[in-house]
Parts: sequence; structure tokens; C-alpha cells
Amino acid sequence: MIQKSLLTKILRRPSFIGQYRLFNYLFVRQKLNIGNQMATPLNGNFKINCDTSTWIGAKIRFTGDYEPELKSVFKAYIKKGDTVIDVGANIGFHTLYFAELTGNTGKVIAFEPVQYNFKSLLNNISLNKFANIHPHNVALSNKAEEISIHINEDSVNPGAFNLFETGKGTVVKCEVGDDVLNNEHVNFIKIDVEGYESFVIEGLKQTIKKHKPYLIFEFDRNYQQKTGLPPSHIFDILTPLGYSFFAVTNKGLVEFDLKKVKSCNVFAKPNLF
Repeated sequence: MIQKSLLTKILRRPSFIGQYRLFNYLFVRQKLNIGNQMATPLNGNFKINCDTSTWIGAKIRFTGDYEPELKSVFKAYIKKGDTVIDVGANIGFHTLYFAELTGNTGKVIAFEPVQYNFKSLLNNISLNKFANIHPHNVALSNKAEEISIHINEDSVNPGAFNLFETGKGTVVKCEVGDDVLNNEHVNFIKIDVEGYESFVIEGLKQTIKKHKPYLIFEFDRNYQQKTGLPPSHIFDILTPLGYSFFAVTNKGLVEFDLKKVKSCNVFAKPNLF
């Protein structure tokens, strides 16, 4: 049996060809489940508690990173003193990195509706003694209401949720982003909410219109179809507000083409000049 320390040494390097496939091969065969572990990222000076029975937790623990292609964008466009909104904070991996980038003079406002994830988020904030993170145990939407979401309770990704799956549901509170922020100046918004991005952006429209923050959001054509909205919906909102769009890839930013892309992280950049 390959020792976990050797697996860590193999996997914990900057992204290499075949890393993703190797990690998934080991994960699905339960080779990486060593319980709750504290990890330090390849990029960042914080610590994070990870549940290695989950895909995200194991990915962070063994590779030292999660969505590494986003890090270069965060680093390039977030600076000391900025206010960053993290919608769908999960256990806080990106949230903690935002707190480092913004510094003591900045602010991170994090939203995570799933209680399982929110508890981990609070623990990780406390672990690092970050005073500039303001966590909220609510979802953001285009109207204030309570909705039922399907929480994934399996061992692969507990805490993940699905808004479009029928069956046992958990009621979560939704608030309108513009109302919560109350005209707060915002520099950067990250949104990862399992296909609910359109509704989040609708609820943040006035904030976006006034402050012109940079945005990163997940676009998935299959999820978008389940909302009943056209694939172009988010872009129809942001384009009149003066935004250009780029796909975030492991080779950098590439001009986004809605007709060709099925799923990717999108960077929306305001045309300020």
C-alpha cells in the first residue's frame, strides 16, 4: 500500500499533466480518506481543516490547492483594503485567501447557507484569527424567502447542494444581496452556488451597477437550463452594465464565447475606461 506521505509528495506540486486524473483515481478508491486533517495551501499563509472523506477536503489536503486557475485572477485583481464578497464560501478555502489579499484594512463578506459547511467555515476563520471576515449563514437570491434545497449527505461531498433535485430538502434562508450590503462599496465578487448564479446576480444588480466590481462566477449550461432561463441570462444582465467576459483556464484568461462553452468559470471585467 502506498503511504499517504508519498501520495502527498506526488500530488502536492504545482499542477502537472495527469494530476487531476491521478487524484480522482485515488479518491474514488478511498486511498485518500484519512479523516479530518489540517492543511496548508501551496499559495497562502493560512491553515485550513479538511475532511478528507470529501472531494474538496481531500483535494486541498493532498494537492495543497483547489481551483488553482482562479488564484492568479484573485491575486491580480484583489488588493489591500478591498471589499470582497464570497457567495458560496463552502469551508472557506477561497475566503481565507481573500482575507490575506485584502489585509487588515479590507473586508471579506462570506455567504454560506449549508450548516455543515458554515460550521467548518467558522472553525477555519477562528483557526486563523482573521478579524476581517464577516460570515453569513444565508443564501443570496433575487428575493427574500425561504427555499428548500437538496443537501448531498453522501461521503463524497457532504454539504454540497442541489436546487433542482426533488426529494428530501433542507430549508434555507435567502436574502437579496443589495439589501444585505446596503450600498457597501464592493471591489470583487466571487459566486459559486451550483447553478443559482443568475438569481444571485439579479439580487446584486444595483451593487454591481454602482460600484462596478470584478466578478468571477461559475457558468454551467446544464444547470442554467434547469433554471428555465436562457444560457445568456447572466450576460444579458451584465453586458449593458459595461462588462467584458473571459473564461478562466489553466493557461490564463481567454475571451469567452457563449456558443462554444458548456461549463467554465467566467471572469467579468468592467470596462472602466
